[in-house]
Amino acid sequence: MIKTKLKHLIIPTSICLFTVFLVVFSKDNLHYAKTGLLLWANSVVPSLLPFFIAANLLSYTEVIPFLGRLLNKVMRPLFNVPGEGAYAFIMGIISGYPIGAQIVSNFKEQGICNKIECERLIAFTNNSGPLFIVGTVGVSLFYDTKTGVLLLITHILACITVRGHLQVVETWR
Repeated sequence: MIKTKLKHLIIPTSICLFTVFLVVFSKDNLHYAKTGLLLWANSVVPSLLPFFIAANLLSYTEVIPFLGRLLNKVMRPLFNVPGEGAYAFIMGIISGYPIGAQIVSNFKEQGICNKIECERLIAFTNNSGPLFIVGTVGVSLFYDTKTGVLLLITHILACITVRGHLQVVETWR
C-alpha cells in the first residue's frame, strides 16, 4: 500500500522537478542540446545512413536466400539458426544497429525464422557499426583511430562469442 502511494508520488514529483530544472537551467540545457544534436547530425547520421539504405536495398535481391544456402552448414551448428541468419549477422556487423534488429524482425514476419531463432539472432546481430565505432567513438570522442579500431575488434569478438551464453540461457527456459 505504502509502496504504491510512494510510486504514484515519486514519479510525478520527479517529472515536475525535471521540468523546473529545465526552465531554471535553460541556458545550459539549450547549449548542450545543440551540441548533442550537432554531434548526432555531423557524426552519427553520416556514419549510419548509407548502411540503412544499402541493407534495405540488398534485402530485395536474392542475397538472403543465396547466403542461406551457402552458410546453413555454418550457422546451424554454431548458432542454431538458419543459414539466412548469416545475412543478419553480416549486415549487423557491417551496418550496425538497428539494421541487425530490423532484419531479424523481417525474418520473423516472412517466416524465415521462428521466435526462438529470432531471439538467438538478435543476441549477436544488433551491434554498433564500424563507421560509428571507429569514426564517431574513436575519432570524434577519443580523437584516436587506434582506439576506435580496438573497440571495433572487441565488439565483433563479443558478438561472435555470445554463442556460448545463448546455450546457457536456453537451458534455463
